[in-house]
Amino acid sequence: MQHIKRNPQTVSSRRSVISELVSDHQVTSQQDLLELLRKRGFVVTQATLSRDLEALGAIKRNSENEPIPHYVVPIETNTALRSDGAQAALVRSLHELLLSAEHSQVMVVVHTPPGGAQFLAGHLDRSGRFDTLGTVAGDDTIFLVARSEDHAETICNDLVALAESGT
Repeated sequence: MQHIKRNPQTVSSRRSVISELVSDHQVTSQQDLLELLRKRGFVVTQATLSRDLEALGAIKRNSENEPIPHYVVPIETNTALRSDGAQAALVRSLHELLLSAEHSQVMVVVHTPPGGAQFLAGHLDRSGRFDTLGTVAGDDTIFLVARSEDHAETICNDLVALAESGT
């Protein structure tokens, strides 16, 4: 079964896609970025793209490994980039809060002590470690929707392994 992701034609969605494209590709010009956006279903003017890049705090720079100047979006505004700190916080949170994790088809169900689900779900989302379709948290239960049954099993096993590694 093929997975099709649709992004709404909103400013927030477009800026999120721009952050993702800039982190996944070496974008050297606004024209290149406009073309990548068109392939993702966004048709915008160069002026709108300039405003989006400014709002995201994007800058053009080069590094030792990449001598050609390209766009970079600072990590605090780039949802596609995740810091090591987010990974460490996830491991600590899993170690402290994960009571159990199980999967059924594409669903992963995580149990926490009362009041811990939303806190842990936030760390799961911010870490960017798990490529899920979505996360829903209640008081003591989190539902993660995986992209496939195999992926759900992997997520479940990884959650338990990360929790145990935090000792």
